[in-house]
Amino acid sequence: PHWLTCFAVLGVPCCIKTDNGPAYCSVWVRTFINEWGVSHTTGIPHSPTGQTIIERAHLT
Repeated sequence: PHWLTCFAVLGVPCCIKTDNGPAYCSVWVRTFINEWGVSHTTGIPHSPTGQTIIERAHLT
């Protein structure tokens, strides 16, 4: 449900980049993303670099 809320508020993105966590690599997520026509990429496994970029952007 949080994906739908984000899409409703922010609009449907053309692409989404997430980490490789199980919550973002599940069959449900892949199906949902494909149905909306969104490109989904994941970061390098076991590499914290992608998360670091996000945390820096959010100043956390």
